[in-house]
Amino acid sequence: MNTLSGKTIISTRPEVENDRIKSLLQAKGARVLDFPMISTECVLLSDEIKTVLSDIQSYNWIVFTSKNGVICFCELLQQLGIDPQRLADKKFAVIGKATGEAMQSSIGTPALISRGRTAEDLLQEFQQQITSTDKVLLALAALADDKLEQGLTPLCDVTRIDVYQTYDVDYDTHPALDCISKNEYDLILFTSPSGYRNFHRITEKLEINELKAACIGTTTEAEMRRLGASPLLVSPQSDADSFANEIERYIASPGPSTGGEATESKK
Repeated sequence: MNTLSGKTIISTRPEVENDRIKSLLQAKGARVLDFPMISTECVLLSDEIKTVLSDIQSYNWIVFTSKNGVICFCELLQQLGIDPQRLADKKFAVIGKATGEAMQSSIGTPALISRGRTAEDLLQEFQQQITSTDKVLLALAALADDKLEQGLTPLCDVTRIDVYQTYDVDYDTHPALDCISKNEYDLILFTSPSGYRNFHRITEKLEINELKAACIGTTTEAEMRRLGASPLLVSPQSDADSFANEIERYIASPGPSTGGEATESKK
């Protein structure tokens, strides 16, 4: 059923193969414009990372907070001639369904999939699983904060490696910018604080009377509000299916949502 037929949705997510959110929205009839705000790139195999990964068998737990972390971690292992599936006997902790699925397809089944979306959520669940003698490896984004590292340090032996970088994408022109300027769209989607920060930078000089935005999670919502925007919809769940269903319900009957009030004007 094409419940979103005739609707234009702008996605600021990084461009990836098999974007499930985009596919689900298109299946419901929406026109989806890709307007990625950030790009990701695996880091180079440094001496520091080589030393850590060469000793990978000594770790009891390996932690990922994103799908990109899993992908780049596996790529670095393969550069060292290590088959990621040889680590299937290790315990893995991840944030989110998408990260768990990436792990399942490349390494094995995670021992812990956090029900939350933030580092704090994972930390709260993870600290009940570890002991003081455990060695834990965090494979994170270079821009990720140190909340996990700081929270785990008093509890166990923690090592962090940054396995990928994120970069802002710049635009002079883009079809999505025209749609936003002319108010010819129904929703614009944000899935990370860094994505919204770059959008705010790019559109700062545009006359936007109303930003019709939806986002995933309270962390992204907080960053949007800090920069003066109020999302119309905040999805508490981070998986693609839940977000697509929330969008469908909102567009079918716009009104108060998890996110609260209407958007603020941006001038």
